[in-house]
Amino acid sequence: MSMTSQKVKELLRDLENADSSKRRVAAEHLSAGDERVVLPLIKALRDENQGVQDAAMRSLISIGGEATAYMVLPLLRDEVVIRNMAVIILQELGGVAVPLLGALLRDKDDDVRKFALDLISDIGECRTPDVLREILQRDPNPNVRVSAAKAIGSLRLTEAAPALVDALRDTEWVSFAALEALAATGDDRSVEAVAELLMSPGEVVRSEAITCLASIGTEKALGALMEHLEWEEISDYEKALTVKSLLSAGIIPEIKGIGQLLLDIFINGGWDDKMLALMGLAAFKEEKAIFPMVDAAGSLDPSSPDYEGRIEELKSALKGFGCAPALIGLLRDDRLKFRGVAFLIELLGEMGCAEAVPVIETMKDSSIIAIKNASSRALRLLGGIRRSEKDGKPGSEDGQTTRRHEEKID
Repeated sequence: MSMTSQKVKELLRDLENADSSKRRVAAEHLSAGDERVVLPLIKALRDENQGVQDAAMRSLISIGGEATAYMVLPLLRDEVVIRNMAVIILQELGGVAVPLLGALLRDKDDDVRKFALDLISDIGECRTPDVLREILQRDPNPNVRVSAAKAIGSLRLTEAAPALVDALRDTEWVSFAALEALAATGDDRSVEAVAELLMSPGEVVRSEAITCLASIGTEKALGALMEHLEWEEISDYEKALTVKSLLSAGIIPEIKGIGQLLLDIFINGGWDDKMLALMGLAAFKEEKAIFPMVDAAGSLDPSSPDYEGRIEELKSALKGFGCAPALIGLLRDDRLKFRGVAFLIELLGEMGCAEAVPVIETMKDSSIIAIKNASSRALRLLGGIRRSEKDGKPGSEDGQTTRRHEEKID
């Protein structure tokens, strides 16, 4: 239902009230208004009270429409606070604002051109993609060219890939933005040009080139990453980044020192990195990784659903080592905290590691409940397996079998 003229007058009067709380309430209620209240609300964006400013901004967004977008556009030339609110409003108005941005792309003010490009990128819509390509190639301001590259990437304009490739020879930050855009478009035609940047003197650009090739993810792109690992001047940081990129694509590079590199990634990285390194460590059966893996599992609360997947992945990787002495020996390692010990006991029980029974039996009366309970469960499981073997059966009732130490496979 549209607001009556009388109600509009009352609210506009309250919008000028000396009491800021009344001004704020009026600004909020004007969200139900129409084009008549847009200019007063734009004026209220300059109110000394932040609550009034915020209410006016939200009401302008609620009213919406091309007329609102048109009247907000001039605020892009205003002071920082007003300009930032204008950007938020135009972002929220979305598609209705896009046709009005075209003229701003050719504005004499560098900042205005940049704001228009950023809005196109944020809204995710553009009626004149050719103009974006032209700006990237010809605009005199590097910050504007950066925004043009970002907009092309955000819109995934694969037809602009040649212009992005040309931009790789621009200043470092334009090149960086072009790499991000090429990663978003995933255009295989750009692989050779991106690969050339792996020898760039700037580490920031080299690192982004690695990320870009990984995002493109084609056979040619991943092959370029494999070749980069053989570069004599590659830094430890780049080598780790390249290996992680390949692991993300399901490729475990077999290079000299890969075991230690994966271990470093696992120990020093966040959980995403740990899960990537885990794949390689399990494949190479890197025994030096056993303690960090068990310790990492022990750092997670098994009662939290958020950690369930990580714990299962760690279990799966550790099971690949079989009932190795290095795994069983950790039961006596004082470095492990109680959750790590409990995790290990349960793991050995699930794996059917009979060799661990004597040590686990010494822990069944532990004063730490988690260890005591884990020991009881493991011993019941291992006892069932032993009885099955004595009866000549291949396994216990749940189908598990006792496994002996599996030799490390190089």
